[in-house]
Amino acid sequence: MSTPSLSRCRAPFLPILLLAATASAATVPAVSSARLAAPIRLDGQADEWAGVPRIADLKSGAELAFQNDARYIYILLALNKPESVQSVEATGMTVLGRPGGSGKPAKGVLFLHGEIDADAYIAWRESQGAVLTEAEKVEIRKTSRHPISLAFATDETGSSYGPLRKQTDVFPPDFGMSRNAAGMVCEFRIPLASPNTVPGGLGGTPGAAIRVTLGWGGTDRKGLSTKGSRESPNSKSGYQSGTGRTWGQEFLDSFDTMSNPSPSTKKFSFAVDVKLADER
Repeated sequence: MSTPSLSRCRAPFLPILLLAATASAATVPAVSSARLAAPIRLDGQADEWAGVPRIADLKSGAELAFQNDARYIYILLALNKPESVQSVEATGMTVLGRPGGSGKPAKGVLFLHGEIDADAYIAWRESQGAVLTEAEKVEIRKTSRHPISLAFATDETGSSYGPLRKQTDVFPPDFGMSRNAAGMVCEFRIPLASPNTVPGGLGGTPGAAIRVTLGWGGTDRKGLSTKGSRESPNSKSGYQSGTGRTWGQEFLDSFDTMSNPSPSTKKFSFAVDVKLADER
């Protein structure tokens, strides 16, 4: 995944609603999701987000915007504080959903981004349905390390498993990012399907409200260092990397900071009540 310049990511928006850093936990701000007008390329650019209402969190320096169709919610996240960016890089980003009025535990997805070697990257591409020619594999092997983004189903207890792959007619969660010295911009695509049907889904319904909570950083990401979280539920069906280990093991073992964040890694978390656009 390329990391284009952040300078192109500042598309015009409607006025920003600011989240006061001292707001009561019981006071959750609300914002409307725009109806998806055109396909969004998950590249960390904001070209498809002009005119979409956004909301900002003063503490983390995060700015958010939402779009949705009948199947997916798309989230634009811009981070302009160095400590926020560093925390994302250390622990990944968790996005949880709780449909309006639901007393059930929030469920969602953990996004991680890093690099793997060329052979593991080839195995990953092929596990996702790509048909690579020998010439294409030779070209891939010319670069020793390749960026990869993976999604793990998770919930508010911190339990997680994955990485996720396409198992139904709904694509699993995915994201893209861009970064430079000015900060980081991420674009997330997450299924609105029930997490019981599509792992990583948020369970939202077009036209209804859903509470979306984003969290990253901190030193309590213990779930990632446990054997249970590293074992993919797909491993019994041969869902393994080129080394013979599950993708959860292969990926998480490659990044010590993801399993053991530094004590200086700041923790950020905030919730937003999102009114989803009707599908029509």
